[in-house]
Formats: sequence, structure tokens, C-alpha cells
Amino acid sequence: MDLGINGRVAIVTGATKGIGRKTAELFLQEGARVAICARHADEVQATVQELTLKTKGECFGAVCDTSIAKDIDGFVDQVVHRFGKVDILNNNAGTMYSARFENITEEGLKLQLETKLFGFMRLIRRVHPMMKQQQWGRIVNMIGGAGKEPDPFMFGSGITNSALLNVTKSLSTEFAPDNILVNAICPGWVDTNLWRSNANGLQKEMGAVSEEEARRQASKKNALGRFGKPEELANAVVFLCSERASFITGVSLNLDGGRLKGLW
Repeated sequence: MDLGINGRVAIVTGATKGIGRKTAELFLQEGARVAICARHADEVQATVQELTLKTKGECFGAVCDTSIAKDIDGFVDQVVHRFGKVDILNNNAGTMYSARFENITEEGLKLQLETKLFGFMRLIRRVHPMMKQQQWGRIVNMIGGAGKEPDPFMFGSGITNSALLNVTKSLSTEFAPDNILVNAICPGWVDTNLWRSNANGLQKEMGAVSEEEARRQASKKNALGRFGKPEELANAVVFLCSERASFITGVSLNLDGGRLKGLW
């Protein structure tokens, strides 16, 4: 299937690992020109080299901490200087702040809000004028199921993700007259470094004797009984950014193996 994005310019944040890295790779395979960012220069440089070698596509990378407004401005300026425009934005960078109310701190919650909620909004604010001018754009926000189904253990993420679901839906209506589609993906447990960095807390919360036992218990929470793979999430991101998804906007797609049991 031709996705119709050959030559488009895509930004993928948090793209040196996991879902973001695989998404950048798939965009490159589809002929898009891709700009990636992350916080560590060595990882960005290595990822650009590896993806370029693997896909033969045009990939650019820069250091950017999405919790810092001036980093975002500098990154987008570099992308426009390199490619001349931005057609696609995949807001993927973020943190997962997993804790109950009694254990969260204002500092931890503020960092998550700066990285995800305000980071996503700042990036959208920067690319929206370009998309509006060209009357074409795709924005996909990587959010999370905790925004739809509150979980005491995911208190911080739930607050952040609920806000981002509102942002996504609101902007999908506001941007629609200019043919800018805004959607979200809500992943469940996916086999990435983000899962591993939170494994100890989840193990304690579940009363599991080991990280592997915590993983098995988490897997049982979805209908498919397994963790997701980064490429499964990336496939959905690239599809939503394609011409094949030209009548889809305002959607928050649950990509969680059937974990959430709600009707939306």
C-alpha cells in the first residue's frame, strides 16, 4: 500500500529508542524525510547514522529536551533550515511518572507536565503555522491509557494524559478547516526501555517477587496476554500520518492488546 507520504517532512521526538526510533525508521522507509531529537547527543548521532545506513533515507537529528521551550525552538528552527518545512509531527518524547498520590512530588509531576503536556503543545504551536499555510498536516500524540482509565498507581500519568486527550480532541476540531489532522495513540505496556525503567515500582505495586513476575502479571491485564512491540505502535503512527487516513481526526486509538475495557 502506498501511504502517500514520500517526500513529506516528519518530526519524531524521543526517537533514539523504542517506539520513536521504530517510527522514524518506518517513516524513512516510506520515503519521508525525518528529523529526530532526544536529550543525549551521542544517542542522537548514533541513531541518525544507523537509520540512514539501514533505510538509505534522509535523516537529521539534534539534541532537544522537550521540557525546555528554547530547546524546542532551536530544534524546529534547525529542521526548517534543513528541510524547509514540517508536514508531520509525532509527539513521542515523554516520561511515565508512576506513583500513588502519597508518593508523588510536585517536582516530579511538574517535570512530566513540562515534558509531555507543555512540550507537546509547544511543538504543535511551532509547526502549526507551516501546516496551515500549506493546507496539509498530520499530528499524532503518543499519550497513554491512564488518561482514559484512572489508576491510583498511575496518578501522575493519568493527570497528564487526560489533559493531552483533551488537547488532541480540541485541536482536531480547530485545525480541521486547514486539513490538519490531529490524533492520539494510547499504548498499553510495550516492551521498551520506559517499561524497564518503571519495572521496580510496578513490581512493588503488584507485590511480585521479581521483575519477570511483574511482567507476567501486567501481561495478563490485556486480552492478548502479552506486551506490545514498538513496531506495532509505529505502524499505527505512520498510518495515521498517511493519505490513507485522510478522514480520521480527533481519534485516540487504544493500542494496548485489549487492556482498556471502556467503550472509547
